[in-house]
Amino acid sequence: MKVTWLIPTTRLNKFIPSSFYRHKIVKRYLYDRVEASIWIRCLQLISYLEEYGVRCRVNEPEAEADIVVFVRWQDAMAYDAMQRQKDKGRKVVFDLCINYFDETGLYDGQYGVASKQVEEALKIVKLADVITCGSEFIKGRASDFHPHTVYLPESIDLRHFHFSKPKSDFFKPVLTAIWSGQPCKAAELAETYRALTTRIIPLAIISEKKPELPGAYIFYPWSYKTFPKYILNGELCISPRRTDNPYDMGHSHFKIGVFMAQGVPAIASSLPSYKEVINKTGGGMVCDSKSTWEDTLDSVLENRQMLWEWSQTARSGMMQYSTESITKKYIRLFERLCDSRQ
Repeated sequence: MKVTWLIPTTRLNKFIPSSFYRHKIVKRYLYDRVEASIWIRCLQLISYLEEYGVRCRVNEPEAEADIVVFVRWQDAMAYDAMQRQKDKGRKVVFDLCINYFDETGLYDGQYGVASKQVEEALKIVKLADVITCGSEFIKGRASDFHPHTVYLPESIDLRHFHFSKPKSDFFKPVLTAIWSGQPCKAAELAETYRALTTRIIPLAIISEKKPELPGAYIFYPWSYKTFPKYILNGELCISPRRTDNPYDMGHSHFKIGVFMAQGVPAIASSLPSYKEVINKTGGGMVCDSKSTWEDTLDSVLENRQMLWEWSQTARSGMMQYSTESITKKYIRLFERLCDSRQ
């Protein structure tokens, strides 16, 4: 089976190599130079797919292929490229990690969905043979516009995120909360930050640049290489997020899942994907109000054994979201698509 992945050649993504051979060589630094969604939903899958005999190419539209996957690319050029792949008789997958079916405008931090993006998405989905989605919420919206939609969760590469949070850390005199994300989205932390400071819980942030917050925090510069080790510097991952709009509701679990996979339990807002992984694993708590956040923080301070138990169930439960496990879901989908060509 041969699969070609097509990704927009933006300022960052231009560093993506085409062949798997070159991909292996540059992997150590490559992920720092592309959008996170690109390595999460494409590049980190490739080595696993290759191990199962799936030959992969990136951004080589003329290469021989059975299936072509479009990742984070839906503009007019993508539409034309998809049509050309269809004309060649290839099965086409349109991958979505953002809900582009609902216009939201821009929120604080300059993120959201514009009307043009909705128009592009609605046009290109009509060409695709199947829509793969990074969350159940996106799948639900996509199914309103396409008969064949599949939820393929974002995965955690346990060969890279292989550390385990030690038990002793959860019984230290002072617990540290930890968050990772884009600096522009750190505004989500404001209210929770106040709850942390009143309980003398330091906050650590892993990000590309230092975000603006109303007080002091511990900063770790993000890189793919150091991310797994920095994750261990917190005892509880926090992820407050808006739940009043279709953009945020489509958010994937990765932001908390990557911490949980190394045994750092999560306390998070009630997004569908967050509820999914926390409820499945028992590795944290979903908070749907300010009082729930405060009560949960009080509980973990008083009951360190509970926090340790969350750590254990988080780590074991996230195995089902490992890249190796999710790769098998991709292969089953690809096999069905190939069978439908016959």
